[in-house]
Amino acid sequence: MSDLRTMGDRLRSLRKSRGLVQAVAAEAVGISRNHLTEIENGKDPGFQTFCALADFYGVSMDYLYRGTTLVAIENPEDVAHGPEESRLLRIWRGVDDCHRQRMMDGLLAELLAKSKSSAA
Repeated sequence: MSDLRTMGDRLRSLRKSRGLVQAVAAEAVGISRNHLTEIENGKDPGFQTFCALADFYGVSMDYLYRGTTLVAIENPEDVAHGPEESRLLRIWRGVDDCHRQRMMDGLLAELLAKSKSSAA
């Protein structure tokens, strides 16, 4: 199945379907709102931005570039809902298992300490 729209049209549609304004989507992938506007209007985003956009929207690069085979996301809750979540996902995916476990241990310890202080 092929989506005959342009890449810019697909990006605009993905952004709007998530209820995001350009400023939020642009910040999440590390570009300016003006640059995102240009990309949605047909400008080539460059490879790094192209990859970041595909990751941010949770679609394959093939879909984004050619409009083919939209990969269905099994759980929509797995998609980042803003720049902070997107940043956390990039950090999480960039570290090894040992560091992930340490991050989880630290987070859980912090939450446990907070819940104990709230109960007191």
